[in-house]
Amino acid sequence: MVFQGKHLLVISSVYPETVDANHGAFVREAIVRLQQPEIKFTVFAPAYEGSKSCILDGVKVYRFRYCLKRFENLVRDGAPTKLKRQPLYLFVAALYILLGTCQLFWVCCKEKPDLLQVHWPFPHGLMALPASRVLGIPMVFSFHGAELLLANRFGFVANVLRWMIPMSAIVTANSSFTQGLIRKLYDRPVTIIPYGMTIEVKPSKLRPQGADPRLLFVGRLDERKGLRYLLEALPTVLQHQPVRLRIVGKGILESEIRAQCQALGLEDVVDFLGFVTKEELADEYASCDIFVLPAIIDSKGDTEGLGIVMIEALAHEKPVIASAVGGIIDVIRSGKTGLLVPEKDPSILAKAIIGLLANPEQASEMGRKGFQDVQSRFSWSKITPLWQQTFATALGINRALNTTEEQLKPNL
Repeated sequence: MVFQGKHLLVISSVYPETVDANHGAFVREAIVRLQQPEIKFTVFAPAYEGSKSCILDGVKVYRFRYCLKRFENLVRDGAPTKLKRQPLYLFVAALYILLGTCQLFWVCCKEKPDLLQVHWPFPHGLMALPASRVLGIPMVFSFHGAELLLANRFGFVANVLRWMIPMSAIVTANSSFTQGLIRKLYDRPVTIIPYGMTIEVKPSKLRPQGADPRLLFVGRLDERKGLRYLLEALPTVLQHQPVRLRIVGKGILESEIRAQCQALGLEDVVDFLGFVTKEELADEYASCDIFVLPAIIDSKGDTEGLGIVMIEALAHEKPVIASAVGGIIDVIRSGKTGLLVPEKDPSILAKAIIGLLANPEQASEMGRKGFQDVQSRFSWSKITPLWQQTFATALGINRALNTTEEQLKPNL
């Protein structure tokens, strides 16, 4: 009964529109796991092309409008990517902040929350600040990495964050990589709280005799995911043995990636699946032989803050090959649960794939250890108490929880 009568308002740029959607599913999953009869959650998130406010999982989701319907897709492919490719979206971004601030203030006046959890504090910290200061609502800033990498590129973003962060009651990071970026701007404690799976694990599916091994990639089709380097590695892999690459996801670079497949003659071995349901995604994990995430530090300085898709692959007992960038190094223990390779190097990536396919016993052992590792470090039973303690501390009721800081410290 620690949180009796408390109301938390979660502010996020992404939140799924249905229980089966994957866009922002990790934010929803955390709320679902934290829901208790004595605590109320409300979500404030942008509309997507005119989408309406609704109730999902018993939680009121306010969808704020910020532009004409056709332009309300600023964050769907990643705002930095969209702004770089289409500078006119700077006007949309300004409207996002201005209209979001006004509507959030109205929601706070109506709902009277006890605490604001602010995901991606730039720009959402700016949007939450008036309501926090005027209405006296404490804030928890939850960083994911992208906003901090933006601060590395633009001094004004760094200055805004440096000014805002001390106004929050608690600061959290999704990985040690993100924590390190925060410490460039803020010298007080930062709590690392990762995220866990958003799908139900399915047992591995045996491949039909004679079927080609499957590689799986899951993610938004944008620059930082590094998919082009996996495609460049495939011809070398195919010289040693046949494989199929399954690509789950869509994004702003899809047409370029499809054109690259054609240029490399890979149309017959690459399957573009687009967006899939959670059940279909679990099937893909269960059916693959190796999960590959060739992420990079992109031209905007952006990279993976954590990489939940790798956690989901490991939970399906699949070995992972990924680039040693960003928060990926928190998830993959190279040589034990998978292989870490240098970014942007198709030849080394191909060598890692060839080697693991040639040694199924090693791949199986990595999958087994990966499953064990996920259970010990990234299960929701470990993560949920971290959020409970964080919210209790921000609300000034932390002493009511029978947990110590050492018990709650994540082992990343």
